[in-house]
Amino acid sequence: MSPRRGIDHLVLAVDDLSAARDRFAAFGFLTTPLGRHPWGTGNHLVQFPSNFIEILGIVDASQLVPMSDDHFSFGAHNDRFLRSRQGMSMLVLSTEDARADADDWRGRGLHVYEPFHWSRKATLPDGSETTVAFTLTFVTNPLMPDIAFFSCQQHNPGMFWKPEYQGHENGAKRVSGVTLVAEDPDRHGDFVTDLVGDAGPRAKGDGVLVESANGAVRIQSPKCFEARFPDAGPAPETGGGALMAATVAVGDPDHVAACLDRHGVPCSRGDETVYITPDHACGIVLEFEKA
Repeated sequence: MSPRRGIDHLVLAVDDLSAARDRFAAFGFLTTPLGRHPWGTGNHLVQFPSNFIEILGIVDASQLVPMSDDHFSFGAHNDRFLRSRQGMSMLVLSTEDARADADDWRGRGLHVYEPFHWSRKATLPDGSETTVAFTLTFVTNPLMPDIAFFSCQQHNPGMFWKPEYQGHENGAKRVSGVTLVAEDPDRHGDFVTDLVGDAGPRAKGDGVLVESANGAVRIQSPKCFEARFPDAGPAPETGGGALMAATVAVGDPDHVAACLDRHGVPCSRGDETVYITPDHACGIVLEFEKA
């Protein structure tokens, strides 16, 4: 029996990395210094104790590596995504063994790429540098060609997770959920369940819910999504599915609303939640709910 995986992080692909970092600072988040990848992308992280949001942009297009049948190109995927729009391009799951994930997912009939190991320099809170390393196993689904998924194994977690990066003005504690919008939610329930592990999907009145080890993956129709977030505008037309909302657990949604007001960020109120619409949050709904 494979372990149930959790939400490790969300990849938010943006056109202007510096501007997006400033925008998230206005939302009340701390962000990490710029990190660079050897395949042409760079990032700033919004880190929590157990997961994070990766704000990602193209920083050197000359380093992009093409996609192939046996090699998933992280840079090429995000470059292609950004040619259409900003938004959440990937959902990443936590794991203790990315290579075992590959075997598990192949056994479930998923389209899996060969695990990939890499490392990069990271800046610590005191300004010094260290090295962080990861093994990644990528998965794609032809029913959702615009987005991708992978598991991420940390090889030097003590140098990655830093409390100094986790004290957010808005009181954010963790990514507690993600929403996938699709015309037929039931069609994607088994796939998401296979990604997470052995937890089964639960039918909901407004779609399908799959519980990961540390957060929910909601699959909703465009109609239900628009009813949940009436100020967000229509969900984009996609080829099968789009990752359209990130939910962040906070101590007090009213505190978040006050923080956003101080920084001049418009927000909307939901059912005991506060949310920022895609036109202000780089193509996604950013929802804050009470932890």
